[in-house]
Amino acid sequence: MTTRLAALGVASVVTRAKGWIRVNAHVPRPLTPEQWQELLAALALADSFGLVDSSADGRSVWAGVNEKTPAAVPAARGHGHQP
Repeated sequence: MTTRLAALGVASVVTRAKGWIRVNAHVPRPLTPEQWQELLAALALADSFGLVDSSADGRSVWAGVNEKTPAAVPAARGHGHQP
């Protein structure tokens, strides 16, 4: 995820706490529609993510990955059909 963000010119900070890996990044303005698609595709690798849009700080994104979620199982991260 961080490699894909870096390719977009988005520097990220990774922290770990209580079984979670958290990625925070400032989003430069403006991004093209294609860059937004790639940004969202990178964030979709996480268990949860969000965007914060602040007039004071600009835009930033965050993503959380549960260290116990098996990364090899796409449905475990919400990217597939679960019965």
